[in-house]
Amino acid sequence: MLFVFPWLSDSVKSPRVSPLEFASTFEEMIDHWKYDYEEHFVRTRDQYLLCLHRIKQQKQPVTQEHMNNASDNIQKKGATIINQLNKFRKNTNVTYQGKPVVLLYHGLTLTSEVWISNIKEDRNLAFYLTEKGYDVWMGNARGNKYSQSHLTRNPKNADFWEFSINEFAMFDMPDTIDYILQKTGAPNLTYIGFSQGTAQAFGGLSINPEMNEKVNLFIAMAPAASPKGFSHPLLDGFVKAAPSIIYFLLGRKIFLKSVVFWQRIINPFIFVKLIDGAVRFLFGWHCKNMSEDQKLVSYQHLFSMTSVKSIVHWFQIISSGRFQMYDETPSLLPWSTVNTVIDHLPPKFPTKQIATPIAIFYGSADTLVDFDVLKSNLPPLSYVKSIHGWEHMDFLWALGLEKKVYPDILKLLTHFNHSPQISNEDIEEKLPLNIKYFEIDNTNIPNIIKVSAIAASE
Repeated sequence: MLFVFPWLSDSVKSPRVSPLEFASTFEEMIDHWKYDYEEHFVRTRDQYLLCLHRIKQQKQPVTQEHMNNASDNIQKKGATIINQLNKFRKNTNVTYQGKPVVLLYHGLTLTSEVWISNIKEDRNLAFYLTEKGYDVWMGNARGNKYSQSHLTRNPKNADFWEFSINEFAMFDMPDTIDYILQKTGAPNLTYIGFSQGTAQAFGGLSINPEMNEKVNLFIAMAPAASPKGFSHPLLDGFVKAAPSIIYFLLGRKIFLKSVVFWQRIINPFIFVKLIDGAVRFLFGWHCKNMSEDQKLVSYQHLFSMTSVKSIVHWFQIISSGRFQMYDETPSLLPWSTVNTVIDHLPPKFPTKQIATPIAIFYGSADTLVDFDVLKSNLPPLSYVKSIHGWEHMDFLWALGLEKKVYPDILKLLTHFNHSPQISNEDIEEKLPLNIKYFEIDNTNIPNIIKVSAIAASE
């Protein structure tokens, strides 16, 4: 079969670069790195069950030297930095003695796997921060493979997939943060988002004022609140098409579900070439800052499920040039008036009202980020770093992340958080090794899904 169809995956799997090539779940990936973790489930106010992954402890003791030298390790070569930290208040809370909490949130069609998918251990942000003494949690958006549960809706039905960025901002982000703070007892946390993970935070912080007290710092990597759109002019017509046309072509449920199927059967080397060609055509990216070995691993974690409605929402944002809420009615208006009738335009997310300090990291070659437009719609920023020649995905997988980005993040964390405990103690709620921890944040759930602890498979 492989002789006739050489583009199919090898029948005998043997890793060429790393065992991570064939790790298909978060559990398999983190086991490779020999970290223990917890798995939590949060019930949102609209009844979705979202999966959270939490790393239990660091491997090595945190030393004072690590923390004191953080500000000296900032890499300025090949980057432009705007540092306004002196204008923002440092953390003065001394009552909470636990580890400072960090929530990492992935981008569109991704999962928590992206935070642990680098082939070099300290290039994974989740591990980097864990080893510096932080309590690291990783979110999963509704609809992806870890968050496909609802109390009354079935993922096989269209009503499960009736969500857009509105729901990410109104429910997923605040409900996840409330759950984490309740579990840890921390007064606040630091939110680090990538791509769409930044968009839901821009939206969530702007429409949930109480969240600004619960997030001490928002770090936006490759922010996506003001995307420029696609690089190829032929795609403009599709982006600007009425939602009814897009829904007719793509359906009302899962966006590009077939990609997951093809990813499983296509030879990994060919799959890498297909992805490189696709992002070059769509966005003009060349992916030169990632090694070919890294692509073999990371590209296997590019696609999980999301709703077509969330894609339509992004098309509306790109077409209108506004970071706006989902427009339910454009197809009811004449095409010539869509996005031009003031009375019709849906409200923008009021991002200028955000009170949480914001730090921005973006690449000068990222065609999705329009920094000037983004900056004009935000309050004064605490920190901005533009890395010359970097593109969108580089903030997940580029060579040198641990030198060009992570020291800056550590500096920001030490400014807005109390110092991590200088110890090698476990997270306060200790669990036996090889145990997954499940908790759903509501007591009024049918007994069939109430689970306290389940032993992991051997």
